[in-house]
Amino acid sequence: MRDAVELEWAGIPSVAVIHQSMAGTARAMASVSAMPDYPFVTVDYPHVPLGVWTPDEIREMAREVAKAVIAGLTA
Repeated sequence: MRDAVELEWAGIPSVAVIHQSMAGTARAMASVSAMPDYPFVTVDYPHVPLGVWTPDEIREMAREVAKAVIAGLTA
């Protein structure tokens, strides 16, 4: 989340993809970064929050969030 916020500050559109289990932490980070309403995209199980995904799981997750990410980048 912090990386996405800093990119936005630099004028680079960005969208954070956050695991649902970390959504509260992401909201807190956005709030302390003076962007409390910064939107982000969440993924949930079966995607584990460890970031240890197989190539097939990565493709599946990308297909699931692509529309939301594109919408966030073009808003």
